Amino acid sequence: MRGPWTPNAHGEELARRLRQLREETGLTQTQAGVRLGRSRYRVQRIEAGYLPWSDELSAMLALYQVPADEQLVFFEMWDKAWQPRRARALRVVEGARP
Repeated sequence: MRGPWTPNAHGEELARRLRQLREETGLTQTQAGVRLGRSRYRVQRIEAGYLPWSDELSAMLALYQVPADEQLVFFEMWDKAWQPRRARALRVVEGARP
Protein backbone atom coordinates (compact mmCIF):
# COMPACT_ATOMS: atom_id res chain seq x y z
CA MET A 1 0.00 0.00 0.00
CA ARG A 2 1.36 3.41 -0.93
CA GLY A 3 0.51 6.98 -0.16
CA PRO A 4 -0.21 9.01 2.95
CA TRP A 5 -2.43 6.32 4.49
CA THR A 6 0.26 3.66 4.66
CA PRO A 7 -0.13 2.11 8.11
CA ASN A 8 2.66 2.11 10.65
CA ALA A 9 3.75 -1.16 12.29
CA HIS A 10 0.97 -0.93 14.89
CA GLY A 11 -1.65 -0.45 12.18
CA GLU A 12 -0.32 -3.42 10.25
CA GLU A 13 -0.41 -5.59 13.38
CA LEU A 14 -3.94 -4.44 14.23
CA ALA A 15 -5.11 -5.29 10.70
CA ARG A 16 -3.48 -8.72 10.84
CA ARG A 17 -5.02 -9.53 14.23
CA LEU A 18 -8.50 -8.35 13.22
CA ARG A 19 -8.35 -10.52 10.10
CA GLN A 20 -7.18 -13.46 12.23
CA LEU A 21 -10.04 -12.96 14.71
CA ARG A 22 -12.60 -12.83 11.91
CA GLU A 23 -11.24 -16.00 10.36
CA GLU A 24 -11.24 -17.75 13.77
CA THR A 25 -14.94 -16.94 14.17
CA GLY A 26 -15.60 -18.48 10.75
CA LEU A 27 -17.03 -15.32 9.21
CA THR A 28 -16.38 -14.08 5.70
CA GLN A 29 -15.73 -10.40 5.10
CA THR A 30 -19.25 -10.11 3.69
CA GLN A 31 -20.83 -11.76 6.75
CA ALA A 32 -18.81 -9.58 9.11
CA GLY A 33 -19.77 -6.48 7.15
CA VAL A 34 -23.47 -7.32 7.31
CA ARG A 35 -23.35 -7.99 11.07
CA LEU A 36 -21.41 -4.76 11.63
CA GLY A 37 -23.76 -2.72 9.46
CA ARG A 38 -20.88 -2.02 7.08
CA SER A 39 -19.93 -3.26 3.64
CA ARG A 40 -17.57 -6.11 2.81
CA TYR A 41 -15.40 -3.46 1.22
CA ARG A 42 -15.05 -1.59 4.55
CA VAL A 43 -14.03 -4.78 6.37
CA GLN A 44 -11.57 -5.55 3.57
CA ARG A 45 -9.99 -2.09 3.83
CA ILE A 46 -9.66 -2.31 7.62
CA GLU A 47 -7.96 -5.69 7.24
CA ALA A 48 -5.65 -4.14 4.63
CA GLY A 49 -4.44 -1.57 7.14
CA TYR A 50 -6.89 1.31 6.97
CA LEU A 51 -7.70 2.21 10.55
CA PRO A 52 -11.21 1.68 11.85
CA TRP A 53 -12.95 4.35 13.89
CA SER A 54 -13.16 3.54 17.61
CA ASP A 55 -16.84 2.55 17.36
CA GLU A 56 -16.01 0.20 14.47
CA LEU A 57 -13.19 -1.37 16.46
CA SER A 58 -15.51 -1.86 19.46
CA ALA A 59 -18.14 -3.47 17.25
CA MET A 60 -15.59 -5.76 15.59
CA LEU A 61 -14.16 -6.90 18.92
CA ALA A 62 -17.66 -7.61 20.23
CA LEU A 63 -18.60 -9.52 17.06
CA TYR A 64 -15.40 -11.55 17.27
CA GLN A 65 -16.13 -12.23 20.97
CA VAL A 66 -12.91 -10.77 22.34
CA PRO A 67 -13.14 -10.70 26.17
CA ALA A 68 -13.34 -7.22 27.68
CA ASP A 69 -10.03 -7.60 29.52
CA GLU A 70 -8.26 -8.37 26.22
CA GLN A 71 -9.84 -5.51 24.29
CA LEU A 72 -7.54 -2.97 25.96
CA VAL A 73 -4.58 -4.39 24.03
CA PHE A 74 -6.39 -3.73 20.75
CA PHE A 75 -7.26 -0.17 21.73
CA GLU A 76 -3.65 0.54 22.76
CA MET A 77 -2.51 -0.81 19.39
CA TRP A 78 -5.19 1.29 17.67
CA ASP A 79 -4.06 4.43 19.51
CA LYS A 80 -0.43 3.87 18.51
CA ALA A 81 -1.50 3.14 14.93
CA TRP A 82 -2.83 6.70 14.60
CA GLN A 83 0.65 8.10 15.25
CA PRO A 84 2.56 9.04 12.09
CA ARG A 85 5.22 6.79 10.67
CA ARG A 86 8.70 7.86 11.75
CA ALA A 87 10.01 8.43 8.22
CA ARG A 88 7.00 10.52 7.26
CA ALA A 89 7.28 12.59 10.44
CA LEU A 90 10.96 13.27 9.75
CA ARG A 91 10.18 14.46 6.20
CA VAL A 92 7.59 16.89 7.54
CA VAL A 93 10.03 18.30 10.09
CA GLU A 94 12.84 18.57 7.54
CA GLY A 95 10.51 20.26 5.07
CA ALA A 96 9.65 22.91 7.67
CA ARG A 97 13.23 24.15 7.95
CA PRO A 98 14.18 27.33 6.05
